[in-house]
Amino acid sequence: MLCAWLAAPTLHGFIGRRPGEPGTFTQVFAWCPSCANWHRHGDASNKPGDVLHRYPHCGSNGPYESTGYLIAITNTPLSEVWGKMRRTTDAELMAIREGRVTPAVERLRRQPLPIMNPAHHGGRTV
Repeated sequence: MLCAWLAAPTLHGFIGRRPGEPGTFTQVFAWCPSCANWHRHGDASNKPGDVLHRYPHCGSNGPYESTGYLIAITNTPLSEVWGKMRRTTDAELMAIREGRVTPAVERLRRQPLPIMNPAHHGGRTV
């Protein structure tokens, strides 16, 4: 397990719940650049500053399958980034799992996460 931690890349984590989801239960969401979609991990006890080690559940046979990834939980709420990322469709996810990656999926994979507000990280805003 330690070897996986040492080799694992770090993703940003955002606390919240999916828009339209009933209830108030929050989890940690991380953007997976391999399947170009959100992964939900953690639980309501996680807080900004925590670092989680998780394995992807997208089945993309991507770079995280053997090592998993670290999720560094930010102060940025999920609601500020959720709608700004274009996600793969169910058909695109199935194609990725089968090893077929289209130019459209490659474009989705190259999306940068929205620039996070410095105020959420102790920085000053102008």
